Amino acid sequence: KMVEDLYRQRVLNFLDAFYSGDIEAAQACCDDNYDSITYAPIELFPHLGHKHGKDWVAEAIRTQQKRYSSRKHEIRFLSVDGARVATIQHLSLRKRNDDRVVQLEVAEFFTLRGGRILQHRTFFDSFDFVQQLLGEDLTDAFAAGVRDAMRR
Repeated sequence: KMVEDLYRQRVLNFLDAFYSGDIEAAQACCDDNYDSITYAPIELFPHLGHKHGKDWVAEAIRTQQKRYSSRKHEIRFLSVDGARVATIQHLSLRKRNDDRVVQLEVAEFFTLRGGRILQHRTFFDSFDFVQQLLGEDLTDAFAAGVRDAMRR
């Protein structure tokens, strides 16, 4: 129980540091062999995908800070099972270029070793996120294309 509390707090500290832009504190929560995968199309999100090492944490924070004037996260769910921690978060990001706010639900899975985050896996609805970034609904055109492809 005490170890699970430590892991829970480590993940909370990491997320707070990440979204407040505290690179040093975020990296301090991570193992030297930190391994991260964000499951999203890298053709659309080249800064995501499979990344390795604590330097990636700094790069991710800087990339988001460049694109968004404010970044807020709210934890909607958190579960700890031994050295594994899962969260579901609601993110609210204000775009720098047009001041629009994009919102998304993100599922994150952490595996810890020696009190530090070793593995990090992230999932989000990239289609919905792209629509918000573009400011337009692509569902009808996309669905028509999928229906057409399935008829062939």
